[in-house]
Amino acid sequence: MSELLGTAAAAQIRDRFTQSSSPEEAIRDIQRDYGLDILPGMDAIYMLLDLSGCKRAELHSACLDALNQAAVARIQSPEFGVQEFEQVFRRSLSYISIPELQSIPMTLLKKFASHIDQDVLDTLKQNLEVFEQCPVNVKQHIWKQDESFFQEQILQMLNMYHYDDDLQEIAMNLRPDSYQDVLSTRRSHPIVIKLMEIINGDPKLYFMVLETIRIVFQSSPFPSLCSIRVDLLMNYHEKDNTDIITMDECHRLIWSLDTCVRTQNMDDAIIEKIKECFDDVTNGTPLYTDFAIVLMDPVISNFLSACIMRWLRNNVHDDAPENLEQLINYSSKLLNLAEHAPFAARTEKKIPRVDKDLKEYWKSLCKLMLLENKSKATIKPVDSETQSIMLAKSDIARKVFAEYVIDRTIEGDIASLQRLLPFIVETLPNPASTTTTTNDNSNNAAYEYTYESFIYTFINILMKKWLVECVMDDKWKSTIFNNFLIHVARWNTRVHKQVVILLMKYFVGGVKHQRLLGEKIGLIAEWADRLCQQGCKDEKYIHELHEVYQRLLTLSESTFDGQFRIAPPSVLTFLENYS
Repeated sequence: MSELLGTAAAAQIRDRFTQSSSPEEAIRDIQRDYGLDILPGMDAIYMLLDLSGCKRAELHSACLDALNQAAVARIQSPEFGVQEFEQVFRRSLSYISIPELQSIPMTLLKKFASHIDQDVLDTLKQNLEVFEQCPVNVKQHIWKQDESFFQEQILQMLNMYHYDDDLQEIAMNLRPDSYQDVLSTRRSHPIVIKLMEIINGDPKLYFMVLETIRIVFQSSPFPSLCSIRVDLLMNYHEKDNTDIITMDECHRLIWSLDTCVRTQNMDDAIIEKIKECFDDVTNGTPLYTDFAIVLMDPVISNFLSACIMRWLRNNVHDDAPENLEQLINYSSKLLNLAEHAPFAARTEKKIPRVDKDLKEYWKSLCKLMLLENKSKATIKPVDSETQSIMLAKSDIARKVFAEYVIDRTIEGDIASLQRLLPFIVETLPNPASTTTTTNDNSNNAAYEYTYESFIYTFINILMKKWLVECVMDDKWKSTIFNNFLIHVARWNTRVHKQVVILLMKYFVGGVKHQRLLGEKIGLIAEWADRLCQQGCKDEKYIHELHEVYQRLLTLSESTFDGQFRIAPPSVLTFLENYS
């Protein structure tokens, strides 16, 4: 007679009821055959409980909980040894897929993990829902045995982490309000916490996770992988887990860079600590590549870029440190490692030296800085050519230039923005021209990511500080929308979406935007129409684009009782065609 458990029992019970003359007879037969006879007096107790309003399901559930608790307490007691385990374990496995009874076999697994036979471990892997509920010590035993199985699970988590919208926005924000909040949010992310639970302080599993990250990074060098690698180490640093931090050779480098990001400061003392990390580490070795991956973490590479920009500006304003050239050169070297991390991970070859043309580029950028807030100033042709060439070929130049343009945007220096933004438009990468080599694909991805991050941050600053100027001031209108935003929206669908979100902000400002909308609603409608007509519409993101345009129209209808409702023809056609 088979056990009356799980989904298989449903067919048995159905057959019993079909073959019996009445439901009562089927129930009595099942109780008799499975030793479930009602104890003397139970009928009366059932009647009393029924009259008191206690449901049978609640009663049976409470009894089951009590039995589970008693069984678990017995298993956990010192008196319950290996002999008792061997007597009941195999029988308890019948319950392992049933949530209400799962605690018994799981408690046995946890207490007697070293006595579990291999066939049982193999069976546990086959049902991921059951495996997820297994005790950590059993999971660890299975993971260490089967690295491929382990990597499959970690890969799913890395994928979820990478495509987390909130994390992507954090990574792309070049000027967060609080770096401390950024790091705290990243390091308390559910996926990071889950990885910490999987590792559970075990050095072998920690390095198995790092190895999985390296393997994924070789083919998909996402910045998110660099972030999670840094955050795992820093979480164990905060926990003072010496077993892990003393074995991870990137610990000193990550710790030093983390201090820089938190304090937004990089001085001679910190640079010397970072330099010490590279002592006896040879270019082309796995550890050197690991260092490059760490430096590719967006919060670190953005910090280094911002440092170079600040030092150059200080130089222009005669407030530069004495060792300015040394500071810039070393930070450029670190950014060069970050730029070539995908190449090093994929090829195991040496990272090329820093582009020698960067020194001349810094001089050219300083000349542009001398023109700040001067509306009639023009850029010399030689400097214009230098900017165009270097922004097209060097991610270091792009990162520092982006930081400088963000700085000018925060200050509201529209004269400088008139001169600087055209360089971004001129050097936008063309995804359609991407070559077939993996190296070029990686370079192009970094190229796009740098400019996307800049544009995302740029639009955020406009929404916080310069919404009014963008529609009321002729110079801002032409510089920001006509000569920049409409062009970058043609380039990239995600950027197109961000510009729509910018337009939405005009309808959520309450009373302070009422006069603005009254005067400029026609202009906003015209911009929305042009944007939808000319903007990029990649099928991959078409649903998101459809959603933000729909929200834009809905907001216009609901703001001030719809008196500022817009209905741009191109938007209406787009929404209709993709509904």
